[in-house]
Amino acid sequence: MKARFAPVILLCALTLTSSGIASAADPSATDLVTFNSHIAPIMHERCASCHRPGQAAPFSLLTYEDVAKRAQLIRVVTQTRYMPPWHAEPGYGEFKGERRMLDAEVELLAKWIEAGAPEGHGTPPELPTFNAEWALGEPDLVIRMTEPFTIPADGPDIYRNFPARIPTSEHKWVRAIEFRPQARTVVHHSLFKADPSGRALDIDARDNVPGYKGMGNTQLPGRISLSGWAVGGGARVFPEDAPIRLPAGSAFIFESHFHPSGKEETEVSAAALYFSDKPAVRSRVSISLPPRFGIGAGIDISPGDRDYTIGESLTLPAPVELYGVTPHAHYIGKEFKAWAELPDGGEMPLLWIKDWDFAWQDMYVYAEPVVLPAGATIRSRITYDNSVENPRNPSSPPKRVYWGRGSEDEMGTIIFSALPVSENDTKAIRQAVRALTQKHTRQAAQYLKARRQASRSSL
Repeated sequence: MKARFAPVILLCALTLTSSGIASAADPSATDLVTFNSHIAPIMHERCASCHRPGQAAPFSLLTYEDVAKRAQLIRVVTQTRYMPPWHAEPGYGEFKGERRMLDAEVELLAKWIEAGAPEGHGTPPELPTFNAEWALGEPDLVIRMTEPFTIPADGPDIYRNFPARIPTSEHKWVRAIEFRPQARTVVHHSLFKADPSGRALDIDARDNVPGYKGMGNTQLPGRISLSGWAVGGGARVFPEDAPIRLPAGSAFIFESHFHPSGKEETEVSAAALYFSDKPAVRSRVSISLPPRFGIGAGIDISPGDRDYTIGESLTLPAPVELYGVTPHAHYIGKEFKAWAELPDGGEMPLLWIKDWDFAWQDMYVYAEPVVLPAGATIRSRITYDNSVENPRNPSSPPKRVYWGRGSEDEMGTIIFSALPVSENDTKAIRQAVRALTQKHTRQAAQYLKARRQASRSSL
């Protein structure tokens, strides 16, 4: 199946609706479940967007031959809900593009396999059609790394920035971004930034190695965040009235984190940009709980600890609309839960992941914006399992785990993408977020100081 810790995709489905397959999942007209009549529509709707030639999955699931020879594997991964990959619990927040296979579809697959996986009579259904390269269709602009970068087979994680000039003579407004890594097994994540000064290109030119070291680009204070991608992620689509401004002539930066896989790989990342005809009329606000990926939470997880927990909260000074939520942790992250406590005593569920998987880090987009009033408190809780019972634990036996950027270190946050209901409240909301971030920055300094002292005393 997959290497124990490598983010290799086995069976996945990036399709967005269950429309058009209800009749296929109801074989009431006959007791015989066949591929042509019942199973093909499920495979095409739920699986084919990844499981087809040229995509991330390692094999195709388009034809009868493709599916029949892997029938037992499909049965196992669908009944255990390992595939299609969708980790948000149903009923705890409603999201667009839910990839969860319906119970009736899982049962139908099992019935078909138990019957010997018959193909059925008649002409097989037509194969689905997809955009040739990009899921969102033809982009307005594609940005690529200017040179290939080689990731060695072994060694520590690599953090590197790759700038490329954006060939625009006028300001643009970005409504969506889609990222495509070339060496998927080694790209842990990539953050996208715009550098209006273009200084990133000068920094890159200081030596002959593609890109330059570091994480965070603190030497480029005017940079603009354009979102990012992590293993298992998809395209980022921004609210129609809140595209991101892209100044003309900026440098586009891939801030990338690589985790060597045991095999030398070459990466040339690409990003497709989709522009809006209209400028933003609303401001985007990012709320991270805890801020700074949890560095101020003092992560120190003992070997064998199955229930180590961090969390944070923010009380809103003004109403907001939440349009997306992105959880993040590494291998031993286990459970994510977020909710809002309302001023009237009620509670609004926002996200619940019971079994975190490092290999599938989605941004969950709400089916409808979640409106929270002033005085509502958003809360997060992230739990880690550092025991031998955790099959995703990268260390055997388990070792003590601290906060860190490496894949086998830990971090944790739940990031909410929000819009103030009123533009007049943007400043107040950002001030509240900034105050919380400053608190965690102070806590982070204390945490790192204590870590250094402990390290010296152990020598």
